[in-house]
Amino acid sequence: MKFWLIKSASTLEDEAAILEHNVINLGWSEFSDFSEVKSVDQVKEIMLEKYPTMMEERCETWAQEIYSFVREIRLGDFVAVPLKARKEVLFGKVRGEYEYRQVSNFINHVRKVRWLRLISKGDFEAEYGVDLNGEAALFEIPAKPENIAGIVNTKSAETLLTELSFGLEDLAFLREQLEGLVEKLKEAEELSEVRKIALEMEKMLKKL
Repeated sequence: MKFWLIKSASTLEDEAAILEHNVINLGWSEFSDFSEVKSVDQVKEIMLEKYPTMMEERCETWAQEIYSFVREIRLGDFVAVPLKARKEVLFGKVRGEYEYRQVSNFINHVRKVRWLRLISKGDFEAEYGVDLNGEAALFEIPAKPENIAGIVNTKSAETLLTELSFGLEDLAFLREQLEGLVEKLKEAEELSEVRKIALEMEKMLKKL
């Protein structure tokens, strides 16, 4: 049993889709089915065929991430997915093999998961020694058995979905407020008024 970090939700729309469909997402929607890949080198060949000018080091890194998603993540492994709408990380347990199917316009490489619990991003980074701002999109987290065991202390699915729904609603409301301030900013003529609006926007963004 392993523990992986995967940045499945690159947009808020992605986040809503993976929660609704109970999947983790690889990205790379411009590529077709990876089901037949048997090695990292094979993935590199596929990538270089489409992007022949891609740098070797970058191609190696991304090919390894794709291969790990398709072949190295196992049923029963745990995954951690940083959320966009909240300052939290979502834990899940893998319950499906790699699939190529259209979940949304930009999600077609997926694996089924059962969502388990949430943890704040700060607590997650402290407990597992992971920098969520790093460039890697998928990697194994070295974790002690007791750390992994703690993941299984789950909330009910109803509670988890309710908390996530509230988070998305709060974000939508915040977005409306910011859009209103942007319109005010366009109409502002005095520098003092611009500064006041900018300060309000800064306070709102700190809530994210």
